[in-house]
Amino acid sequence: CKLTVDNNAIVTIPSGYNVTLNGALTVSSGSFTLNNNSNLIQTTNVVNSGNIIVKRNTNPLMRFDYMAWASPVLNQGLLSFSPLTSISPTVRFYTFNSATNFYTTVGSPAINTATFDSGKGYLIRLPFDHPTAPAIWTGTFTGQPYNGPRLVTLANHISDPTKRFNLIGNPYPSTISIPAFASANSANIEPSIYFWIITNNAL
Repeated sequence: CKLTVDNNAIVTIPSGYNVTLNGALTVSSGSFTLNNNSNLIQTTNVVNSGNIIVKRNTNPLMRFDYMAWASPVLNQGLLSFSPLTSISPTVRFYTFNSATNFYTTVGSPAINTATFDSGKGYLIRLPFDHPTAPAIWTGTFTGQPYNGPRLVTLANHISDPTKRFNLIGNPYPSTISIPAFASANSANIEPSIYFWIITNNAL
């Protein structure tokens, strides 16, 4: 029903496996790691404590490619998530501005302390040492895992119907059902959902 990790235990969930809990996950010592394509599924609205590690792989991408990310844990730093993404001369971490339909740089020095907001998407360029040939990059999130309802405020510029796009992301350490998400939010969103995917090393 619940899971406690202590006595410096090292718990690693392999890819393709799920951990389903009715109660909370508590990491008091040691570690709890979800590898790519493994999930922490919680069936009740309980508060977790302690940090876990969540690993997520990209598709094969090339240097200078971008990937849209959202954090499944609390207080994950943007720069600590990808410390080798360029911040000089230009910060390569972006949020989406619905009022302009353009991406906005997360400014410097704010990038040094900025964290992922729950359910908000961020466009991040791959690290500058990533291969020029297509290769997988593993993003690693560390923090208290989100659980329960997550409220994300969406921008809707009624005067201009072309400015209603929002960049959001899955805030959970598990996959979600897109049909269920669309149905549960049908009063708040249009039925079209767009997914970011890119391979373009010309930027």
